[in-house]
Amino acid sequence: MKTRPATEFALLGALRGGSKHGYEILQFLENRLGSTWYVSTSQLYALLKRLEDRGWLRSSIEVQETRPSKRVFSLTAKGKKTFDQWLMSPTEHVRDLRVEFLAKVFFIKDLQLRGGRELVQCQTSILESLKSSLVERRKQEEGEFKELVLDARIASIASWIEWMKKRAAAFISRG
Repeated sequence: MKTRPATEFALLGALRGGSKHGYEILQFLENRLGSTWYVSTSQLYALLKRLEDRGWLRSSIEVQETRPSKRVFSLTAKGKKTFDQWLMSPTEHVRDLRVEFLAKVFFIKDLQLRGGRELVQCQTSILESLKSSLVERRKQEEGEFKELVLDARIASIASWIEWMKKRAAAFISRG
C-alpha cells in the first residue's frame, strides 16, 4: 500500500482519540510524539485543510464567551478507516521505520487498539525477507565498496529485526 505523507496520518492519529482544535493538536504532537515528530503551525493548518477537503476530517467553529472562537477538528468515518488501514500496514521502506513505524507503535498503544503484535510480526517478517535477499545479493556482488554498502544495509536491517523482537513486541504487549 503506497502511503501518503506520514505526517497526514499523525494528524489523523492525533484526532483518533477525540476532537481537538489546532493548538491542542500541536500540543499533542509535541508532548506525545515530539521525540519523533515535528509539525510547524503553518504546516499543521495547511494539512488540516487538505485532510478536510478529502473528507477525512470535519471542522466546526466553537464560540467562546471571553475568547476568540476556535475551529475544532474531528475525524470522519472515512478518516478513521483511512487511518486504521495505514496504522495496521507495515512500513514500506526501512528508512521510514525510525519515524513512521514508531508512530504506528505509539498510536496502537496510546489508543489501546488491537493488532499491534500482528503488525510487529508482519514488519519483522518483511525485514527478515529483505535481509535474506540482501545477504544473497552480497554473495554475488563484486566490488569492495558495493560489498561495504550491502554490509551496512544488512547490519541496519538486522538491528531493526532485533529491536522489533525485543523492544517493539514487548512495548505493544504491555497493558
